[in-house]
Amino acid sequence: MLNFNEFKKLYEGGSAISDSRPMSQEETKLTYEWIVKKIYPIFGIIDKIDAKPIGSYGKKATGQTSGDIDIAVATDVIAGNNHISVNSVLDFVEDKLKSLGYDTSKAKGFNQVSFAVPINGNYANGIGQVDFMFTDSLNWSEFIYHSPDFSKFESKYKGLYRNILLMKIISNAKRKTTKITDSGETEEYESYVVRLNQGVVQVTKSFKGKTGLVKNANLLKDQDKFITNTPEEVSNILFGPSVQPSDIMTFEDLWRQFTNPKFIHKDKFNQILKEFIQQIKITKVPIPTEIEFEYPNFINENLAIKSFNDYLNIR
Repeated sequence: MLNFNEFKKLYEGGSAISDSRPMSQEETKLTYEWIVKKIYPIFGIIDKIDAKPIGSYGKKATGQTSGDIDIAVATDVIAGNNHISVNSVLDFVEDKLKSLGYDTSKAKGFNQVSFAVPINGNYANGIGQVDFMFTDSLNWSEFIYHSPDFSKFESKYKGLYRNILLMKIISNAKRKTTKITDSGETEEYESYVVRLNQGVVQVTKSFKGKTGLVKNANLLKDQDKFITNTPEEVSNILFGPSVQPSDIMTFEDLWRQFTNPKFIHKDKFNQILKEFIQQIKITKVPIPTEIEFEYPNFINENLAIKSFNDYLNIR
């Protein structure tokens, strides 16, 4: 489960390797080429087939720096190549890199191993951080970790904005009460949630406690049901078959579909927008100008703040 600091760090960047330094765009390119030659063969990884750079790699303007290189890696490929279970991949990769002398840092919440590499393949240039982000589907990871190409001015906003709104729509789209108390209160409900390394999952949550209903619903883990990690199916859940993944890759794209009068979940529009604004506030990033101009009343409302996990529904 990701907590608030982990989620924010995921989209804003951050150093898990203490001696690493930011890299220029040319350095990230040359360092990635070194990784393909030196690190991939250790685990039997084939570039662009078993692993791909994601996020902002190659998408920043000249003069900007990158704090790390994020690479989505197919979990099942690592497991198969090295004759281990899928659940052992995280520990196996970290232990192998450590045995070869690389500094590492493991983050189970991200399903990620960070490690230090020589920038441009030469330690005299300093150390850069690489994040292996293990995934069930490279296609899904490219979609959910997508970052706009700022060198081409594709968006004003980081991928953080797009994904918070996407998660809010997903979690409200299929939410339904499955049990109520004798007094008519919700005791149990189902909803879809986004798990970053897995896809969309239907979860069941219960407010039932030992002595009555509790304030925050508890996840009933044994009732999780995988729904999809196919971007086309996700866009269909969000907006119907007329909208394709390519239509919702930036915040501006997603906002355009969300505010379209034909939005298929428009009966939940107010709730989604309220939750999105609340999340933006507790994430401590600026509110998008589109909302300031079009829906100022939502910003000024005295909205109750829930817990971080209630917002993102990540378990």
